[in-house]
Formats: sequence, structure tokens, C-alpha cells
Amino acid sequence: MAVSLSQYGLVALVACAVWSIFRRFAAFGTLRNIPGPPSYSILTGNLSALFDPDGWEFHKTLEEHYGQVVKLLGLLGTPHLFVFDPTALHSILVQDADAYEETRVYQSLYGLLWGPGLFACGGEDHYRYRKISMPAFSTTKIREMIPIFYEVVEKARDNLISPHLTNGPKTLDLSSILNRTSLEIIGIIGRAGIGYSFDPMIPGEAPHDKYANTIKELLRSIVDIIPWKTLHRAKDIVDEMHSTTLDLILSKKAAVARGQLDMAHDANDIMSLLLKGNLTADEGLSLTDEELVGQTGMIISAAADTTSSALARMFHVLALFPDVQKKLRAEIVESSEHMDFDQLGSLPYLDGYVHEVLRLTLKDTVLPLSEPLTGINGKAMTSIPVPKGTTVYIVVGAANHNRRIWGGDALEFKPERWQNGKAGDQMEKISGIYGNTMTFIGGEQIVLSVFLRHFKFSLVDQSVSWKIPGIIAVPIVEGKIHLPLSVENLEYY
Repeated sequence: MAVSLSQYGLVALVACAVWSIFRRFAAFGTLRNIPGPPSYSILTGNLSALFDPDGWEFHKTLEEHYGQVVKLLGLLGTPHLFVFDPTALHSILVQDADAYEETRVYQSLYGLLWGPGLFACGGEDHYRYRKISMPAFSTTKIREMIPIFYEVVEKARDNLISPHLTNGPKTLDLSSILNRTSLEIIGIIGRAGIGYSFDPMIPGEAPHDKYANTIKELLRSIVDIIPWKTLHRAKDIVDEMHSTTLDLILSKKAAVARGQLDMAHDANDIMSLLLKGNLTADEGLSLTDEELVGQTGMIISAAADTTSSALARMFHVLALFPDVQKKLRAEIVESSEHMDFDQLGSLPYLDGYVHEVLRLTLKDTVLPLSEPLTGINGKAMTSIPVPKGTTVYIVVGAANHNRRIWGGDALEFKPERWQNGKAGDQMEKISGIYGNTMTFIGGEQIVLSVFLRHFKFSLVDQSVSWKIPGIIAVPIVEGKIHLPLSVENLEYY
């Protein structure tokens, strides 16, 4: 029987595809011995449970019933690693960081949301973005911005909270207030950030700025991203963010060209510092306007989401633990009303509280382990060969709950564990991990010190659940991002 050239071509194509799949799964053979849960689906493996917004129990099961490295199954049974072993995390984040990059899926998502930027690339491009951006986040620059942070937080206190309390305690949505405050306070946004104010914080009024509104709508859209109508709305939001950021960058560059902005002396906000770093960069390292837009958008979104989410959790925990709130307020009231960077870090209970909330809530290579992992075959492994292309989940949250690190009371909320160096040994075990998480030094402490000095926060008769629609957990009430707390004015003015 005659066989056509096209049939030969089809057979060859199928053979190449089968061989490619076989080689890919053969490469993952070193991971077969790692224990993990059974696949829940031939198509999606364990991914639906891992990324379920209500998936806290699944995460807890992984932490408690397997080792500190767990094998999960992804699309079509591709093995992934769920890692919270402290030595392995240090290898991923510090020692062998160059061997691990964001997956192409995440890079594409970041690129879709913000354009080209630090999280949307790897290799040499990633190095370029870091080289330009890192000087803007030095401790020296953060110290200089502290007075601006205080000004913004006190404005939020006077305009967003106090006017509602003239007739006694009232239930307020702290999620909205903290989100608006974060857009202004964080060292990468507002006048301290990009030389632009997003929110005038007029009492009783929502922010009018297009960017302030679209950046807040973005997270809401991600919560229910699946419907096509919502997906199109998310695209419109991203387009608005891109347009506004580009306008800001071009106006800043025009000010430099007109001599209205001296980069040598006036670069005190993050956008100016980015532009300054770009202008002084070595040949081949500078960023285009489009890349500056993507980098700025990434920074703004990170601030809006991570800082407001962390603050919302902190105030919710204060309402859950009135004794902790009382003790923290007493320490704050005894201190100066306007503290500098070093003074903020010198308040032991405030420092311990922030650390404790954050602890309880966020190339082929070989992955070392802090202790042997018993494989499916019953043999102990002291390291894991990780094939190139393996998806590795960095589970800092599970490391923060790890009883092997923190002891039997790891799941208890105890700010005292951070006092007098008590947590020093534990921190040594996860050295380098916290330095690579996006937590903002000073911002949370300032918001807590200003708000707690003047207000008392209590729970109300509404159930708040924390869901994980994406990377960041958010407070949800009746399907909407919301954190209702009773707020009472105190006589400390």
C-alpha cells in the first residue's frame, strides 16, 4: 500500500511529540520517590486543590502528613515540588537562586498585567531590572521617607476614620481604609513613591484618581477572573494602568529636560530614583520607556496588594486578641509620637507583633535538606536532584508554621517569642528567607503606631474569612473584599 509524503510527515510529527513527552517525564524520574498526595484529576492533578481560594485545609494536610518537601502533580501528571524545608528554601532563594526562575506561566501573567519588568523575565533581563531598581529601596532612602509616611497616615487618621466617630464607635471597612492608605504611604507609591498623589483622602469621598480606582479594581477582578466579561474588564483596567503610568514617566522625563528636576539632588521619590538609575546605567543595562512602565506598574501593584493585605491581617488580629492590642497600645503611647527609622525598630513588642503576624499568615540542581526525607521506597534522602524545568513552590507560610523550627507552639499567636532574642535561633534556621519576601520595613509599624495611639478596634457580628484567590490572602465577607471592624476613638490626642 502506497504511503503519501504527508502521511510520513504526520507519523514523524506524532513520533517526535511522543518522544518529547517521554523524555520530559523520564527527566522527572528522580522525583518519583518523593511522597505526596494522590492525583485528584488526570488532567489537572492536585492543582485545583492547591489553588482553591478555600484551600487552607489542603495546605495544612501537605504540611502535616508528608515531609518538608512534598511531590504534587500538575497538568497531565507532571511532578511539582511543594517546599518548606528551611535548608532547601535557603538554597532556592539565596545559595542557588540563579538556578530558579519564575515559571513561564507566571512571567506571562506578570507581563500581561504590568508589561516587561522584574517578575516578567529571567536571566540577563532580570539582572538589568534589579540593577536599576534596587538603589531606590536602600535603607538610606527608606529613612528619608519616614516623615512623609507619618504625614500620609495621619491624614488617613484625620480624614478617613475620625470624621465617622463623632457620635461614638462605628463599624468601618478597614480593608478599604488600609488600601487607600497603602497607596499613599508605601515607599514606592504616593509622593514618597513616584512623585504623584493618588488619593487626596477627602472625608466621605472615594478616590477620584483613575489609577487609584483601577489598581483597586484589579484585585477584585482577580477574585472572580474566570468569567469572560470579568476578564475583559481586567484587560481594560490593565490598559488604564499602563496609560497612566506612561503619562507619569513622560511628565517626569519632561521635567528633567526642562531643568525643573535635578536628578543629582531632587531624586527623592521612587520614580525619580528609577529614572536616575536608568540615566546613569552602563551601556546595555538601561531600560526603555515601555520597560520603565512595566517596572513601575509592578512596584505599584505589589505595594497596593501586599502591604494592604498585611495591614488588614494585622488589624484583624488586633481585634481577635484584645489583650495584645492593649499591651501594644501601651508601648506605643509611651513612645514618641513621631519616631524615626531606628526608634520604630527599637519597640520590642511592636516589632514582635509585626513579625508574628507575618510568620503565621505569607538549571538542573540538587536541593539540600535540613533533615532526611523518607521516600516512598522507605529509604532516607538527604538531598533531591531537581531536574531542569521542575515547578517548585516556595511555601514560606508552611515554613512559618513548621514545628521543627518554631517548636510545639508554632501555630499559637505569641508576639513574645520575638522578644529578648528568643526567636534568634529559629531565624538562623531560615536565614535569607525573610530577606526575599516582599514586606515593607517601617510602613506597617507607622500605621500601627498612629492608629493604635488614637483608636480601639473590635470585632463585629460579621464573619470574616480569609481566601487565597491568587498569591495574596484577602478578607472576604459575603463574597466581597471587606474587613468590618468596630472602631472607637480614644482620648490620647
